[in-house]
Amino acid sequence: MDQSAAGAPALDPSRPDPQGPPEDQPTEAQYRALRAEVERHARAYHELDAPEIPDDVYDRLVRELRAIEEVHPEWVGEEPSPTEQVGGAPGAAFLPVEHPTPMTSLDNVFDDAELVEWQEKLARALNLPPDFGGFTYTGELKIDGLSVNLYYLDGTLQWAATRGNGRVGELVTEQVLTVPGIPRELPGLTGELEVRGEVYMSRAEFAAFNARAEELGTPLLKNPRNGAAGALRQKDPEVTRTRNLRAIFYALGKRSGVPARTQGEVLAWLAAQGFPTSRHTETLTGLEQAADYHRRMTEQRSGFEFDADGTVLKLDPLALQDEAGFTSRAPRWAIAYKFPVEEVETTLESISINVGRTGKLAPLAHLSPRLIEGSTVSKATLHNEDYIAGLDLRVGDTVVVRKSGGVIPQIMRVVVEKRPPEAVPFVFPTHCPECAHEAVRAEGDANTYCPNPACPAQRFERLRYFVSRGAMDVRGLGEKLIEQLLATELVKDAADLYTLDAAQLAALERSGDKKAANVLAQLEASKTRPLWRLINALGIPHVGERGAQALARAFGTLDALLAATPEAVEAVPGMGETIAQSVTAALSDPSMRDLLRRLREHGVSPQEEAAPRGQALAGLNFVLTGTLTRPRDEIKAQLEAGGGRVTGSVTKKTSYVVAGEDAGSKLDRARELEIPVLDEAGLGALLEERGV
Repeated sequence: MDQSAAGAPALDPSRPDPQGPPEDQPTEAQYRALRAEVERHARAYHELDAPEIPDDVYDRLVRELRAIEEVHPEWVGEEPSPTEQVGGAPGAAFLPVEHPTPMTSLDNVFDDAELVEWQEKLARALNLPPDFGGFTYTGELKIDGLSVNLYYLDGTLQWAATRGNGRVGELVTEQVLTVPGIPRELPGLTGELEVRGEVYMSRAEFAAFNARAEELGTPLLKNPRNGAAGALRQKDPEVTRTRNLRAIFYALGKRSGVPARTQGEVLAWLAAQGFPTSRHTETLTGLEQAADYHRRMTEQRSGFEFDADGTVLKLDPLALQDEAGFTSRAPRWAIAYKFPVEEVETTLESISINVGRTGKLAPLAHLSPRLIEGSTVSKATLHNEDYIAGLDLRVGDTVVVRKSGGVIPQIMRVVVEKRPPEAVPFVFPTHCPECAHEAVRAEGDANTYCPNPACPAQRFERLRYFVSRGAMDVRGLGEKLIEQLLATELVKDAADLYTLDAAQLAALERSGDKKAANVLAQLEASKTRPLWRLINALGIPHVGERGAQALARAFGTLDALLAATPEAVEAVPGMGETIAQSVTAALSDPSMRDLLRRLREHGVSPQEEAAPRGQALAGLNFVLTGTLTRPRDEIKAQLEAGGGRVTGSVTKKTSYVVAGEDAGSKLDRARELEIPVLDEAGLGALLEERGV
């Protein structure tokens, strides 16, 4: 498991040490309660992609449960214990697929002494003396993502699936194929081959996603693993594609035709076929080198592009792996050596409230600076009122801080025993701290908003966003200048920027003729920026750079977008019902229409897309399956050019399934849902009828 949101319950100090059987023997009722707790957290992590507690806390709970079961095996019963299970049940939203060979989990160690114990067990499994020290290992990083299995038959990719419960996973072929570097064909191979790896969201992409979500007022991802798992479980592969997932492959299940005798040779073969592999892999002789590798990776962990929660040591010779075999849940020949969790105590000095361009009141914790994983941390986001209340957070508290996903500082808990007597609960403001307007909180929304569109903080943030690099890209219009323009009432909104003249700008403090001329030149250049930049600059809720680019590609002109129905917007790849409603509501608002009218009057005329998409097929969702006489990319491009949407899965929202020869499960699913099925001739007739 991986790190999760702050506010998770700390371990009960009265619980036994998980390193061995508890000193005070628990009752069977206590065992049942602990088992239910572990099962709940396992389901939240593996099946719901919504972990409730940090990785290290979960690991300790599992070890505690296992220690009790070693003393009382009779309590386990007929149902398998979560200590013996792998992953979680496959989701009902995807077709199940059985792995030809099971995908197991890994056992964990947490220090060098436990590593020695593991090697002794390995030696005994191979009928060698317990102190045998001549093993060769490969050292790899334990990437915190979602495990996948790619199944090839005679060199052709047949399907891709999640690990699921280790025996049965979820079919996510189209979603996995959005990840760069996955070969569809492996020429020259015969027989069955399973290629296994980890799909992940990079730390940079995770940070960028959450920055966009914070700006748009949409839910944040808890960690990169959560982002990768949620993306792979999107029904629409185009939504998956927007997450920019990556993968690293490191293992084979069935391995027909692969000329490898060691794990190192497996990795080299994978790299030679074009699969992305890790550059942090090393061949190690004996436990001394293995422990040194783990220490070096621990020191370097803050510089990895992905989250990693430890290293993995694998016995290098494949023949010895086969001889050592497996326990009921894990290979005997591999072990995960977990990184220590780096947490620090610091003091909460104050809590400030920032008002964003959407009016959201965003609390921010100001902390006594501390060094965590190579960088100084002095601030942490607190998200909303409920988040603060859940932590019972008070100014002056000693708090435990860690980096969520190695990136975002997060307050994990309060050290209550160190709370100063004068500390009082934080009272979330009932009025906007910038304009004093009464704040509101909609039912079912954890966030609090200032509803006043004239709020100076919102005006400032809207203007700052409008001219930012990802929007209209007006260089020279920085925060200080925006503050001056608002304070002098030269500007109230984005359209007013285009009414400014040289004399007005030159008269401002720290300005002058040269700076004024530069700003005016930038404003003039921004009038013909690409359409997507203007769409993004408008600050439509739930629409960031990628969404704006998708809308610009789909509709081509601003007028076409303004005339679009919610159904037409929803048909755009990457959009959905919520975003479609947000886009059409924002663009039909009288104040937005007035802003766009004045922008046009002042010469803002964005570049149209070179090939605007038509609307003849708007609102129609297509799925292509089977062997078709034309390349799928060509058919997909034609459908999208007419305003249609091509997805990889058959759902109730599918309008037509286009089926060629040897159509399989998608055709069966279409018949089950009574969705119209077209052959290529039928598709041609439809396109001719619609004028596409």
